[in-house]
Amino acid sequence: MVSSSLFARWAALASLVGPSLAATTEEWKHRSVYQVMTDRFSRTDGSLTYPCNTTEGLYCGGTWQGLINKLDYIQGMNFDAVMISPVMENIPGRVSYGEAYHGYWPLDLYNLNSHFGTHEDLLDLSAALHNRSMYLLVDMVINNMAYMTYGNDPATTINYTVFTPFNSSTYFHSYCIITNWNNYTDAQLCQTGDDEVALPDLFTEHEVVQDLLESWSKDLVETYSIDGLRIDAAKSVTPSFLPKYVDAVGGWMTGEVMDSRASIVCDYQNNYLPSLPNYPLYYSMLTAFISNNISALLAETQEIKNLCDDPTAMAVFSEDQDIARFASLDDDMALAKNVITFVILFDGVSMIYQGQEQHLKGDGVPSNREAMWLAGYNETSELYLLIKSLNAIRKHAYNLDNTYSDQQSINIYEGSSELAFWKGTYGRQVIMVINNQGSTGGAYSLTLPMTYGAGTAVTEVLTCGNYTVNDNSELIVEMDAGLPRVFFPTAYMEGSGICGYNYSNVSYADLKLKNAGESTSLGVQSSTVPSVLLSLLLSLMVGLFVGSL
Repeated sequence: MVSSSLFARWAALASLVGPSLAATTEEWKHRSVYQVMTDRFSRTDGSLTYPCNTTEGLYCGGTWQGLINKLDYIQGMNFDAVMISPVMENIPGRVSYGEAYHGYWPLDLYNLNSHFGTHEDLLDLSAALHNRSMYLLVDMVINNMAYMTYGNDPATTINYTVFTPFNSSTYFHSYCIITNWNNYTDAQLCQTGDDEVALPDLFTEHEVVQDLLESWSKDLVETYSIDGLRIDAAKSVTPSFLPKYVDAVGGWMTGEVMDSRASIVCDYQNNYLPSLPNYPLYYSMLTAFISNNISALLAETQEIKNLCDDPTAMAVFSEDQDIARFASLDDDMALAKNVITFVILFDGVSMIYQGQEQHLKGDGVPSNREAMWLAGYNETSELYLLIKSLNAIRKHAYNLDNTYSDQQSINIYEGSSELAFWKGTYGRQVIMVINNQGSTGGAYSLTLPMTYGAGTAVTEVLTCGNYTVNDNSELIVEMDAGLPRVFFPTAYMEGSGICGYNYSNVSYADLKLKNAGESTSLGVQSSTVPSVLLSLLLSLMVGLFVGSL
């Protein structure tokens, strides 16, 4: 267990040798994140049989060292970032629904959660990730502390002196219960706990509270070379404090505001935080794939594009520790593949929750927090291999064009059950086709307009099939069994690590030179038109063409 004085000495030492600055929003945009719930991912002893009853809500023994031991499994899916649970010491004890295994019940900010490991273990995890050129994303609780009341009145039961550093009631709002979660003032002033575990709400309007949170967070980031933060319950934090916190601590942050309305979530991005988990997009995915309304997803992408300052900085997800797993709503494998394809290839920082690659079916808290060692780390499962390919083409597209992650996806087709998007500079863009037919969907052909140049050879990266764009620049796509399709120009597949191509850090200039003399897929010499201008021109052309359909 780490004492506050020892933590302070680490921070002082870090400041002498120079802080390890968190990565910027731009550096995060092309990343793909694997989210782990530390206690439920991997044990230090590597046990595959250690019991973990999720319904009891008890610690099951996952650790930072256990995570280090499974980095090959994560990197095998081509993830280049890992998100872990909050790291601070949590309250001891047990209530009817369990213990603080999840990390969201803070007691002492200056101590680490000894259930997860030691100071050295967290340093080792950070180093192990960085040695693999992977980023570390840490979940943070800055809205509240926690206290077990066991059904007693929190207004009279809480002993504030047990908290560090907020050891007085003056650091907290007076106790009240949130009665309307859509009333943001209510959510920001009242506590988010229940009658067994109170979550005293910090007075984040006050400068002394702000200073303590900023100082602690900055020291934590510097000490453990953390690359980014997820702000838990950002909806409940005083909004004006959020940009101040971002500026003080630095780096990319994504803050949880669980709201289906793009107007609300985009307002937070435009005024308070660089990024948010894209809940409006998540809810529209459910409408598209569970309620069979694919047009709702397209409408939401357009709404977000219109309202958010930078959709490409948002975090895109379809599962996390607080919501039902997709397979619990519909366990159709083809639907799961379409959802994951969209999450990884659409605009933003993609996030996949542990176990999603094994098609786990937990129907909400706590059953969606399964122990991974009991589920198995199957590296040949259908979704594991799908994620591996999707992350590979995403990385490859970025490596060939560093503007890729900044470019917003363009819708090029909408059918009764299908959507097609392209992302990237014309001529070397990724095109994805998703649908909500499910595994019973039959075989048919789909004609995509305005794709690549006439005669261009393209590879469907999920089946490694070969296609050729026709003389009208149309791509005739063979659909079957409700599966998604993903395309990339064959001439630029080298270096991708997909479909028999070796993985290497080739550049677009290298591949263009290698393919010199072959018919260009751009229709014009790319050297005569700046790539960004060409992409914008083609975006307008596609918009006009699709609008006329």
